[in-house]
Amino acid sequence: MNQNDGRSHLGLIPAILAGLALRRSGLLPKRREAAAEAHGFEPGYEKTDVDVGKTAIAMGGLAGSALVAVMLMLWFLTSYSASQRRSQPALTPQQSARVNPPAPNLQTNPFADIDRLRAAESARLDGYGFTDGTRQRARIPIGRAMTLTVGRPLDP
Repeated sequence: MNQNDGRSHLGLIPAILAGLALRRSGLLPKRREAAAEAHGFEPGYEKTDVDVGKTAIAMGGLAGSALVAVMLMLWFLTSYSASQRRSQPALTPQQSARVNPPAPNLQTNPFADIDRLRAAESARLDGYGFTDGTRQRARIPIGRAMTLTVGRPLDP
């Protein structure tokens, strides 16, 4: 819909200027007169129904009270947790000591083990290689397999 079909959008500017010139000349009715003619009411006919100033004050009061409630809750939670921390006794050396699992230690460095496992999995998924000892079946990276099968039927 927003395609430019060869027409210039600058034709709107002379139309706006012509409308303003007609309104200033007095040939077109003023906005209040036009509104009264179109609807039968003058602008602002609902002044007794809705007071915009009071509505804005009420909305501001609601927003302010919500903000005060949030601030009070944050103050309460932080002061309560701080008082709880102060009332607790300090940790003993036994409580703060590093806990070692009982013997036998099957993994001396579990973080290095998980890094090796992830590297092996990534090499298996992202690399080429054979899946069997007879070298009859091969594996290829997932991305390459996806590019080979895009647009092809999967039926043999």
